[in-house]
Amino acid sequence: MNEQELLARGGLAATDKRVLVLRALAEAHGPATPQELHDALGARLNRVTLYRILDLLVEHKLAARHNAGERAFRYCLLDGAAGHAHFTCSRCGHTECLGSSGFGLMLGELVRRLPMRVDSMDISFGGVCQGCLAG
Repeated sequence: MNEQELLARGGLAATDKRVLVLRALAEAHGPATPQELHDALGARLNRVTLYRILDLLVEHKLAARHNAGERAFRYCLLDGAAGHAHFTCSRCGHTECLGSSGFGLMLGELVRRLPMRVDSMDISFGGVCQGCLAG
């Protein structure tokens, strides 16, 4: 699904700047901080506009905002799955999105069984990544 289709799915107009931010999120290697996104976008977008677009994408459930215990939030695209989770390595700080294949199905079932309406989830796992375990 391209950026214009994602924005339409979220009920948003496909402005040039929103497309740029979605593309930067898609090209990021895992959840990205606003600074990392700003560095990738260069002079094409100022910080205030970037933050406003990120907030809008989160509000329309096209992106997730994640706090891995750092000073800055990290953002990643949502794939439309029922659940989304992150893993952060306690040694190197690497943060990544966990695949939503079977995991997303389990989260979706859990949410369906809860006696309330769930509007958002922020599920985080911490531990030691494969790279640090091997090193």
